[in-house]
Amino acid sequence: MPSESESATREHSSPSAHHGGTDGADLVRAALDFLRGSLSADRGSSGPPTLARQKEILGQWADGLGLLLSPSHLPSLAVRGGQEHDLFHDTASDRYFKVTRNGVFGLSPGIELALVSSSQDARRFHLWEASPIEYLERLDLQNQLLPGLNALEGLIVQPGDDMAIVTSQPRFDIVPVTTGEIDAWFASLGFAKVTTAAYYRPEYNLGIFDAHDKNLVRAGDLLIPFDVIPCHPAGGFLEFIAETLASGHSLHAARVPQNTGWQRNLYLSHLTLAEVAEKQGDAAKAREHWQKSHDILDAIAKAGKHVSPDDLENLKWLKEKLGL
Repeated sequence: MPSESESATREHSSPSAHHGGTDGADLVRAALDFLRGSLSADRGSSGPPTLARQKEILGQWADGLGLLLSPSHLPSLAVRGGQEHDLFHDTASDRYFKVTRNGVFGLSPGIELALVSSSQDARRFHLWEASPIEYLERLDLQNQLLPGLNALEGLIVQPGDDMAIVTSQPRFDIVPVTTGEIDAWFASLGFAKVTTAAYYRPEYNLGIFDAHDKNLVRAGDLLIPFDVIPCHPAGGFLEFIAETLASGHSLHAARVPQNTGWQRNLYLSHLTLAEVAEKQGDAAKAREHWQKSHDILDAIAKAGKHVSPDDLENLKWLKEKLGL
């Protein structure tokens, strides 16, 4: 970590100087509420919110609160991270700092409809690349499961529109748990197991995914789910879980295919270009990009590939915009 004199010369101080624990958890909720409110206001004539728009809004919010960081603000001790984050240990606060990597904001669960065409097929869900709002929703749900777990430290914005969300968690002593202990613990809380490392409680419409023995540790009689992926399933994904549990089928998890992620990024890019063209007064060019965006997203949906609730809203908006 930089010295106090070095930190004082920077635009913002190091993250460990401000926020651990409850205050940082409050910032998670504040960022989420701000992003939700701004995106709701955005759903007008200019089109549905794109990934770039989410990042822009979040960056403006962070800048206003002095939460824009540089990589030099991170603790100097890098440790091995997982698939989603780079990981740093701050010895002064004894907290782990987690930094989203490669412009991807963690993972979000959904279904791949093409893989469930008959009752004989293995039923699968996928973990898809998440948007900033989906990532903040995940952090907020984790904080509801374990109050104060995640503190929002700030954002790192790099050239080329690359953004990383920086959070921290307390260090936990690693006391291994078995799959059987995890299953029993979730069952005691009223969750039904839907697949390996995934559980669902219908009363709260709460799903917990990626809950394997690397993402939970033991603390006395409790298990701490420090790196699981919680969500409130909606739409087709919720129906899929309910039908699967009712029928006694089993689910199998898979990671997102890269080609689908590429197609999704392309349709979002056309949305951004349409917004730019509309602001410049070029209605024909805007409609051209809206049409391309619609065609790509519509093809994804018709192919039975994963379409998130936000994507479905975007597709509905595009059809109305184009008069289809």
